[in-house]
Parts: sequence; C-alpha cells; structure tokens
Amino acid sequence: MIDFRALLRALADARVRFIIVGGAAATAHGVARLTQDLDIVYRRDAENLQRLAAALAPHAPYLRGTPAGPAVSTRRPDAPTLEHGLTSR
Repeated sequence: MIDFRALLRALADARVRFIIVGGAAATAHGVARLTQDLDIVYRRDAENLQRLAAALAPHAPYLRGTPAGPAVSTRRPDAPTLEHGLTSR
C-alpha cells in the first residue's frame, strides 16, 4: 500500500506545485472510499517538473498505463517524461 503521508511530505519538501485529485481527494473531503493510489495534477513548467522528478525518484514511480516490473523500474520518470506523460514526443 502506498504511504500517502510520505509521498505528500516528499512533494511538499521539494516545493512541487500540485493538487490532489481522484479517490484520495474525495476521501479528504469526507467520502467513505478506500483508494490505494495517489492521483495528482502538477504544474508543467521546467522547474516544477525537475522538482517533481527528484521528489518521486526514491519511490520508484511509473506512469499509469505502463506495465509494472523490472523494465519500468530501470526507466524512472524524468522531467521530459513527466511533461509528456503517455503521449509521443
């Protein structure tokens, strides 16, 4: 299970500009819902992307829709990947 507190602390400590959306946001507003992920929307300027990539790196992130496993863990999302998401470059 994801340690939401640790991830949010990492983002806040790195001064990443983001908002929480999805199930975690609904839970924070009192909806009785169990969620096992943390969905965020982040500012896509170059500085924020660098801060986000650095903050997430220790947590072995992967983009939604990509397979989990060794192949993904060798390519951690960097700023350009985060900027483009799952779209082509």
